[in-house]
Amino acid sequence: MRRLMLVAAMSLTLVACSNPVPSFIVAPQLITNQSGQLSNVRLSLTVQDNRPTNATLVMRDGNGVKSYPTSNDMIGAITQSLTGAIAQKGGVVAAGEATMVTIQINQLEANAEIKTVEHEVRNNVEITILIDRNGSTYNKSFSARSNFSAPFKLDTAVAERELRLLVEQVLGQVMADSSWQDFVRG
Repeated sequence: MRRLMLVAAMSLTLVACSNPVPSFIVAPQLITNQSGQLSNVRLSLTVQDNRPTNATLVMRDGNGVKSYPTSNDMIGAITQSLTGAIAQKGGVVAAGEATMVTIQINQLEANAEIKTVEHEVRNNVEITILIDRNGSTYNKSFSARSNFSAPFKLDTAVAERELRLLVEQVLGQVMADSSWQDFVRG
């Protein structure tokens, strides 16, 4: 009887480890210094998702691979965060401006390797900024990586938070970079 109860308990534990992902949200928040570095600068801003798939959370276990997109409008959230950060620096984002800034998301993914007693998550974020101003162009890439591991079941809220923090870090690098800001001020 004890053996049967032990087997049942272990089975429930393994089933609990394989719960589906209800949602996965990437909504970065940026706070930059209000420096006025972009005063009198007007630009249009476009954020493009150039990833080969829309998978943001990829879970690998012994049985295969499951991929999940974000459950929110990630592009809209990133656009809103960048627009706010540019405004904090004194710039104005408006459609149809002559200075066109495009943010390309080349990689934004949490890769989880799930094992019976632990999991490891590797996050990768790569963003390129492209600017077209009066026939002159500028481009620069920014990237960061992180990883973490923990015992037992993957807590998707933790994976979500860690990826969001990495996205915020990369977007913070973009907003702290003076070379593109010098280019748009011309």
